[in-house]
Amino acid sequence: MSRPTPPLLFGAIADDLTGGTELASMLVARGIPTGCTVGTDAPIQAGNVAHVILLKTREIPAADAVAQVLRAAEKLLAAGARQIFFKYCATFDSTPAGNIGPCAEALLERLGAAVTLFTPALCETGRTVYQGHMFGGTQLLGESPKRFDPLTPMTDSNLVRVLAAQSRSKVGLIPFTVVDAGAQAIREAVRERTTRGEKLLVTDTIRERDLQAIADAAFDLPLMTGNSSVTAHLPPAWIAHGLLDAGDLVAAKLPAVEGPAAVLAGSVADRTAEQLDRFARHHPLLSIDLGKALAGADVVGEARAFAARHLPGEMIAIATTAPQGEVEALQKAHGREAAAAKAEAVLAEIAQLLVGAFGVRRLVVAGGETAGSVVKALGIDRIAMGAYEGPGVSRAIAYPGGDTSDPLALMLKSGKLGEPDIFTNVLEDMRRPSTKAPAIGTWPPSGKA
Repeated sequence: MSRPTPPLLFGAIADDLTGGTELASMLVARGIPTGCTVGTDAPIQAGNVAHVILLKTREIPAADAVAQVLRAAEKLLAAGARQIFFKYCATFDSTPAGNIGPCAEALLERLGAAVTLFTPALCETGRTVYQGHMFGGTQLLGESPKRFDPLTPMTDSNLVRVLAAQSRSKVGLIPFTVVDAGAQAIREAVRERTTRGEKLLVTDTIRERDLQAIADAAFDLPLMTGNSSVTAHLPPAWIAHGLLDAGDLVAAKLPAVEGPAAVLAGSVADRTAEQLDRFARHHPLLSIDLGKALAGADVVGEARAFAARHLPGEMIAIATTAPQGEVEALQKAHGREAAAAKAEAVLAEIAQLLVGAFGVRRLVVAGGETAGSVVKALGIDRIAMGAYEGPGVSRAIAYPGGDTSDPLALMLKSGKLGEPDIFTNVLEDMRRPSTKAPAIGTWPPSGKA
């Protein structure tokens, strides 16, 4: 006799594609059957325990972001989601007019909920929160390279203050002393702060076990928000509290994919520049001059000629990345949004060219905004995720134009994450099938707690 299909326990809404696929891959690594679709029009397939809707709302006006997030929430609720999760960046990428607070408040109102938590920490990479201040390793966020982000420069490390600047609701803090005391202490603090009228609560988080305590405290909240890492600790809480049976966990499987291989990079993060430099030691790299592109030069034609010289025999990379000084000069001359939009449009057109004309079937895309533009250009509306393997490493299979007969091995990588050799390693790994048993014990799988 077959087991009944478990209900949809969890519906996530991600404000960009790299973080959203990372979240889905963490759930897959835990053994959770997880669907993943792009935008608010793609149907939600029945039979999964979790579903992630990938949006591209981080940089758009807050009102537009709220509208998309609410549409996504309606789809998830109609599919039976027990809890809604709003996913944003581990560095809380936003501005005083940004989208995190308004989207969370809109979801609270739609769900009729009194309070939600904000847990952006990614302890695995040293992104932590203490006394409400975010750190990247030993640096305060406002003193880190994030202060130079071309679209969301993070100059204030105090997340309580950042969130309050963009929200109508009262913002509070669950300090480390409470988080360190465990799930019950967190629940009691949430109740106490709710009586004080605080609806948006930032959680101090400095260790992986803090994420575990927060997840255990918040597994039954109608709305939870944060980075992907806290969601990886929800499945053990679902099992412990009787919402899910351990027998419902499944192995993560991805097929091998052969074919030409390419990297597209639009991120200006220092880590992406390092990864491109490492890749270029052994493989061809074309750096697109964005200044020429903005002046009307045929940079896509340049990319076509470059691809024709090297594909299918070699892995290639094409990038619009540039040193910080160059980026600032282009922003000053053309405007911040115009420069970013041009880079995205160029790489999206090149992606269509590589996949359509050159048959690329192994593709890595670096940069959240770039990933959104590339996926849209390729007509991808659903993604089959593999298991999370570590920061920046979340392999997937996608179907350009909806053609399930010709899969594309895909990885959408945050510009700030991944080891120096990630591009070569992942493109090679895509040629091998992957089967991973559910990670039901120690987390994270990389061993970096």
